[in-house]
Amino acid sequence: WFPTRMFPRTIGGRYGVLLVRKLHNGTASRAHIAPDSARDKETIEFTKVQTRKDPEFIINDVPPVHSGSAWLKTKRVDEKVVFGDESLEGGYKQFRDDIRSIVPDGRIFTDPLRTLAYGTDASLYRLVPKIVVKVHDEAEMIKLIRVARKNKTPITFRAGGTSLSGQAVTDSILLKLGHTWRYRKIEDEGKVVTVEPGWIMGQVNRMLAPYGRKLGPDPASIESCWVGGVVANNASGMCCGVEQNTYNTIKDLRIVFYDGTILDTADAASWQSFQKTHKHIVDGIVGISQRIKADKELTALIKKKFSIKCTTGYSINALVDFEDPLEIIKHLMVGSEGTLGFVSRATYSTVIDYKDKASAFIVFATVDDAANATTLLRVAKCTDAVELFDRRSLRSCENMQHLTFLRNVTDNATAILIECRGENRAMLEARMKKCIDTITNSKLPTLTPVSFTDDAAVAGAYWDARKALFPLVAAVRPEGSCVLLEDVAVPVHNLAKLCRGVEDMYQKFGYNESSTFGHALDGNLHLLFIQTFSTPAELKRYELMMDHLCKMVVALEGSLKGEHGTGRNIAPFVELEWGSKATGIMWEIKGLFDPEDQLNPGVVLNRDTTSHIHNIKPLPAAHEIVDTCIECGFCESACPSGNVTLTPRQRIAATRELARLDKCSSPEAAAKADEIKGLYGYQALDTCAADGMCAEKCPVSINTGQMVKDLRARSLPPGSAGFRAADAAL
Repeated sequence: WFPTRMFPRTIGGRYGVLLVRKLHNGTASRAHIAPDSARDKETIEFTKVQTRKDPEFIINDVPPVHSGSAWLKTKRVDEKVVFGDESLEGGYKQFRDDIRSIVPDGRIFTDPLRTLAYGTDASLYRLVPKIVVKVHDEAEMIKLIRVARKNKTPITFRAGGTSLSGQAVTDSILLKLGHTWRYRKIEDEGKVVTVEPGWIMGQVNRMLAPYGRKLGPDPASIESCWVGGVVANNASGMCCGVEQNTYNTIKDLRIVFYDGTILDTADAASWQSFQKTHKHIVDGIVGISQRIKADKELTALIKKKFSIKCTTGYSINALVDFEDPLEIIKHLMVGSEGTLGFVSRATYSTVIDYKDKASAFIVFATVDDAANATTLLRVAKCTDAVELFDRRSLRSCENMQHLTFLRNVTDNATAILIECRGENRAMLEARMKKCIDTITNSKLPTLTPVSFTDDAAVAGAYWDARKALFPLVAAVRPEGSCVLLEDVAVPVHNLAKLCRGVEDMYQKFGYNESSTFGHALDGNLHLLFIQTFSTPAELKRYELMMDHLCKMVVALEGSLKGEHGTGRNIAPFVELEWGSKATGIMWEIKGLFDPEDQLNPGVVLNRDTTSHIHNIKPLPAAHEIVDTCIECGFCESACPSGNVTLTPRQRIAATRELARLDKCSSPEAAAKADEIKGLYGYQALDTCAADGMCAEKCPVSINTGQMVKDLRARSLPPGSAGFRAADAAL
């Protein structure tokens, strides 16, 4: 059932199989299994468990300042190690009792396997919720929010879990959207679409395709990220820029606030009622807006910063852009990362999906040349997207179809991928010509021809490579290391300076395998670092690098987060970017909408200046088939059993946790491992279809089903017919 490298012999072989099967059937405990030897007996018997705790994670077992643990009112005095409902204390125990009449027990999870698995997202952080609830509709969400408030237990909302900045993890209560949030309504020939947060972005675009429309945001995770997260993070992407991001294309929202009150911004009666019941919020927002508008210096700063991509802190441009408090509240919710309320429905104004388009993949001799060409193209206003690839990024995709010409470019080469669109063929041709003329007349040397293709297969290969860069580069990282993706933006005229500064930073701090790529037309770059956290020195290196990067970006008039959201990652640096006055206003906004600090505390704003280096996710080697997984979550939408038990990402996270616990020596770790194994067989192995569909969605083709087949084979007696058949299949 389990890989032998991960478990001692006492739970392998016939005893291990018997143990798992009997635990699954509820008929045995480890004490009932006869040991092979005295050594095995010592391993099996663990009734005398001490209270000393091993760190929950490999490093940095430091809870954040804003943590659900702050609400615990009682202390456990029993020395026995307990899990599940029995482990809950204080407000958490009461919350669990209170929601029995709201949500069926089958959608409430407190065991160590599913809290860890469901609590895993795509970020570099690991916090394990005490309780996970799969929420099926708005009515349930309202009741759960009210119960959480009553018990003073902080809550975090979770949609697709593809966020990269740590905004969707918690050590408190995780309210995870189920697969039932599927309301949709298309109006005005596709110009307006209303959806619940459970839809994947790509699914919505396919609904709109017959109308020749699409949603404005186009993140690289478009086939995996959910609408709820797109709104919460003010997602943008490769082609939408600032003009077509969520903030600028949102039409209406349906919001659940900290006390369970609903505001539907499309419903006049709802707004009228909200103005009476929550007058303090409306008046507070109006007052803050008036103060900002009276402060010319602050107003100018806000306008300047939001002229480029910026998701650092709250969308305080709403306080400048609008007079109507309804519009201000609506737009403040965009990018608030679940810290001001929960969005249960979103109405977008869609954009035209031009069918006439063409792409060019142009390689320049240096990063400066590529950056300068991008600046000229932005001034010429002839392109719809320009993506930058540094040399390391080019190496990661040089063996992909239609990109083999990249194999022989020089070591300092940098490429830009351009897309031009047009309402018709004539307009497209005109834009392509202007683009070619702009680059040719610049006299910047290129290593490949300046030419466009409208071949869908070739252009599609270009853009598929760009979308896959993050996981492709991350998949070749050394065993046990983490992958970090920073997301910064600067005015385009500072792009070349940023590129040079980033390269110097890589050299200074020894990040020799790092890569740079991103949305160059918007001055928005993604910096990918391969980092280990195995020693204090490595952690300090990361801390110093982050401090250097943030100061450099701020000096270039940039944003520390262009589109990935502030999360836990940049929350300690918000004041560095915005200054004390603007940051103080953000804290005021947080206090108005969440006076008890119950909604996703520690995210967006955090007074702990070191919170970004705590609770780093361990990625131990667990199984050779899945060790390259970065837990991005792209696989989840293809999993047939994901809504029944676990998704491929969650199966991998659980397998890694067992590998981690196997390296721990404490009795508590052994007890926790046994508790997880008692569930692992059914949740991770028995219910996997093993059809390989996950590999079709995975950018690096990881087939979790293949791992499951291997683990199943290991449960069979060596030499048996079943074992030989499984071995041959593998």
